[in-house]
Amino acid sequence: MATRQFESRDFTQLDIERLSPGEVIIHEEEIKERVHELAVDLADEYRGKNLLLVGLMKGANFIIKDLMVELFKLGVDDVQFDTMSVSSYGDGTTSSGKVKIEQDITEMHPEGRHMLVVDDIADTLHTFVGVAEHMQPKGLASFRTLAFLEKPSRHKADFPIDYVGFKIPNVWVEGYGMDTKQLRRGNPNIVKGPTVPM
Repeated sequence: MATRQFESRDFTQLDIERLSPGEVIIHEEEIKERVHELAVDLADEYRGKNLLLVGLMKGANFIIKDLMVELFKLGVDDVQFDTMSVSSYGDGTTSSGKVKIEQDITEMHPEGRHMLVVDDIADTLHTFVGVAEHMQPKGLASFRTLAFLEKPSRHKADFPIDYVGFKIPNVWVEGYGMDTKQLRRGNPNIVKGPTVPM
């Protein structure tokens, strides 16, 4: 595990049954503060290294962009950005447990690079396991993971996440890049989504 100055925020005991769809779970200001803390820890880890940030799926775009801005402010500008498209959801809401790399990184020569794979939500951990196995033979200098949200109660694999923004209970969420059927990604807060995703 990476050395961290700041610990993840734990929302796992939140009484989600009392919240209605659309109610705020994590406010915009809390998100901004936590992104800054993550960037501070990442700066300590990656300053002077050629960091390759790899975002998984569309939902990671918000946290990736904000992390890159914060890292730049902290003097870490040797950062490149890439994306992967990975599928693990069999019916759109429930993980199948099988990971398919639909679009690989565009970096043709990742060997020797320090890679940080960023996901918006880590639940079963199947995606991180699949990506780690895919990247293992590529000769990376280091491979670490960051999940902005983690659902510990949903874990179905034993995989250490290096950096976590917030730990949350098993609740469908929207906002800050996360969606329901591609809608409501732009909410600056993270809110409770519909009880049954549309």
